[in-house]
Amino acid sequence: MLHKPSFFRFGTKAETLKSLESLISQSHIPRFCYFHVNEWITDKSLVLKKVMSNFSNEKLIVRSSAYGEDKESASMAGFFSSIPHVQASSSADLLAAIDKVVKSYKKLEENNSEREHQVLVQLMVEDISMSGVVFTQDLNTGAPYYVINYDDESGRTDTVTAGAENSHRTLLVHRDAVSDLKSERFKALLHVVQEIEKATRHDSLDIEFAVDKDNKVHLLQVRPIATKPNWNRGIAIKINDATTRMKSFVENYQKPVPGVYGSRAILGTMPDWNPAEMIGASPRPLAISLYRHLITDFAWREARKQMGYTEMNGSRLMVDLCGKPYIDVRLSFNSFLPSGLDPKVGSKLVEAWLERLAVNKELHDKIEFDIVTTALSFDFDSLVESQFPGVLNDKELKTYKNALFNLTHNLIGGKVAPIAGELAKVETMSRRRAEMLGLVSKPSLSTVCALLEDCINLGTVPFSILARHAFIATSFLRSFVNLGIITQNDAGLFKKSIKTVAGDFVRDIDNLAAGNSNMEEFMEKYGHLRPGTYDILSRRYDQREDLLTGGMKIKPQSKSESLEVFSDAQMAKINQTLAEFGYKISAEALLKYIKEAIAAREYAKFIFTKNISDSLEIVSAWGESVGLSRDELSYLNILDILDAVNVAKGRGVEHHFRSLSIKGKDAHEITKAVRLPYLIESPQDVSIVPLLINKPNFITHKTVRGEHVFLDAKTAEVPDINDKIVLIEGADPGFDWIFSRPIKGLITKFGGANSHMAIRCAEFGLPAAIGCGEQIFEQILRFGMIELNCSEERIVPTEI
Repeated sequence: MLHKPSFFRFGTKAETLKSLESLISQSHIPRFCYFHVNEWITDKSLVLKKVMSNFSNEKLIVRSSAYGEDKESASMAGFFSSIPHVQASSSADLLAAIDKVVKSYKKLEENNSEREHQVLVQLMVEDISMSGVVFTQDLNTGAPYYVINYDDESGRTDTVTAGAENSHRTLLVHRDAVSDLKSERFKALLHVVQEIEKATRHDSLDIEFAVDKDNKVHLLQVRPIATKPNWNRGIAIKINDATTRMKSFVENYQKPVPGVYGSRAILGTMPDWNPAEMIGASPRPLAISLYRHLITDFAWREARKQMGYTEMNGSRLMVDLCGKPYIDVRLSFNSFLPSGLDPKVGSKLVEAWLERLAVNKELHDKIEFDIVTTALSFDFDSLVESQFPGVLNDKELKTYKNALFNLTHNLIGGKVAPIAGELAKVETMSRRRAEMLGLVSKPSLSTVCALLEDCINLGTVPFSILARHAFIATSFLRSFVNLGIITQNDAGLFKKSIKTVAGDFVRDIDNLAAGNSNMEEFMEKYGHLRPGTYDILSRRYDQREDLLTGGMKIKPQSKSESLEVFSDAQMAKINQTLAEFGYKISAEALLKYIKEAIAAREYAKFIFTKNISDSLEIVSAWGESVGLSRDELSYLNILDILDAVNVAKGRGVEHHFRSLSIKGKDAHEITKAVRLPYLIESPQDVSIVPLLINKPNFITHKTVRGEHVFLDAKTAEVPDINDKIVLIEGADPGFDWIFSRPIKGLITKFGGANSHMAIRCAEFGLPAAIGCGEQIFEQILRFGMIELNCSEERIVPTEI
């Protein structure tokens, strides 16, 4: 770590720029002058004369330069006024601008010191190509990244600091990876930053910059980062080591794999089984190991094999990068190919899909609809044109279409993996769970082993099949819209007509509020739910009755807009198209399949999570019996815990697992501090991290305005969410309690078009933006009031 020498001292904004002028050569500080507020109060005309003598007929910006504004202990960025585009030749404009800045100092509690502050008058930088702020360490942890928040669209210098635009982007660059940058613009900017670090002998800086169209970097402000005292001082070395390991891992992982199509791998946090949505981007070890054990090690590929897709024998879908979960997209794409497809066709398709994702990274959470084709829906020809045009010749395309037809026909006709059969397995799991828990007075880890094995074979495998049925069902519904058979509104009304467990939940909430049922009956059915399904720290509903009291209200029953069936003309067109494709199924049967598939997916998830929830409670009780808290357990791997059933543990169970927990906790500190992108294509992506601007999935065409409230799985006190727009990170079923309140809308950080919350909001007609991504979501959190405009697909700050 660098240290500040005695010869450089940070002062006010103006004083620091003055000190830097003689120490830097790679950037330019726009011409400026400054004065004390006391001088202004004493003789405004004299100060105006002094300022105007420094500039000719030029445009200026009048900025604050207050004492304490740029202290290391606290930042007041954006706290005071800044007035751009002031004409230097206009004394009236200058006077008004300076007065406004001086008046903004009255926000300070110490108004008596107001006269000691300064005002900075500076030449405006024209022809801006990019502006923003560079932090030379991660603000939250002090991790060794240059964090560049920039705007290269608006041509303004204040959009990032003001937080008023949706145009700004974020790029994170590991401090040792500047030479790996491909962009000369960003490389030049960081060379400027490194020169400032060297000049000040300080590596924890907040630097405001502007780059003109000649790529000249203009330095506007330099100050120490205010949050530095909160950082873990040893984190930088650990992250450097972790980055080196991850780069080596990714480099090896990129190589071709025998029996797997695709010359390269792409790793993503949201494709396919989207772990970021279900367990978070930085889950604790117990959550990520449980998710892997139940779903991504076996259940995912077994389900697809049973449905007629390519068998990915022995393949594990999820990759762990320093505790962060990633999906192997190459494996995922292979698993979406119909079984027995010509290898040449399969290889061409996977390569084309990988390339499409690499070029269109914003589609990383929409691969089943916008990247790959997983069923033969009515819009197949247009999908080919948009997703892999010219990749297959006529013969190969016919081969692929026939293979998709056979797969799809067998699934929608119930010949293979029928919905009823999978639901029967889920019901068997539910019955066996009740029997298992009823046979023992005190469930043990052996019970957890049995519950989780059932959860895989009778829970997550059937659920994976039903989830794929739901994707196919949605693909058909989307194709009806794309071909103009029905309208988007028709599709929305049809989805609202589908009765799912969410509808049952809300009706049961109404009965509870009306006194038609009691809490015990309600919790018998829903008590297993928790906002973090795989998180042992997230309390269940039956441990959180406060979720369902206080703000709970009986919702007035609105007139049903649901569309049970389409018009005769629409049904005729669907029948005609089915016949043209060769499907031996009627329009009525297809619509029945669509409804059943979507409802079955939600029901299966609701049921299999009971095994998970009960398992976590038994693990918690076991932990308590050996002296381990839930927090300590959260840092353990589920397989290590289950090993306690039949593996002797050295000096004792408590000592053994506490030492493992401490190691897990230390590792998780690195997990939280490491910054990685949503998609990883090369080793360089581990250290150069652009935060993608996601395109949210907007639900309904409504517009709502109001305050927002953020909830997470560990929210201790239930906030007032009535008439608020709710913000959550994922789309866990455990958040269904929010639908018991009269909320205005919902916004999630993660989630796809067919995610749990997307289905819920469509069913309830609730305006929503699902899957905004980190950049937009974090920006929304900074807004006081927001407008969620689903018809125009916008989320913007508002004052009303």
